[in-house]
Amino acid sequence: MKIQILGTGCHNCLELERRLAEAVATSGRTDVEVERVDDEKLIRHHIPLDAIPGLLIDGRLVSQRDVPTIETLLGWLKAVPA
Repeated sequence: MKIQILGTGCHNCLELERRLAEAVATSGRTDVEVERVDDEKLIRHHIPLDAIPGLLIDGRLVSQRDVPTIETLLGWLKAVPA
């Protein structure tokens, strides 16, 4: 599973990265690759810059302009087969 965090390093982007790391550790999944995408051109390919942070799971946009709870992130991790 590949998860991409779309963001330029703002507070919410960093908080999303922290929550995601906690969710991945809690889930026990070892097949998760997390990548931070901070290139504005690449971000704009998926969402407007004013909609960061964004979150892609296996190339599918699941969140934008929001910092999902750890419980929500865990649900998304469990929904994708290992």
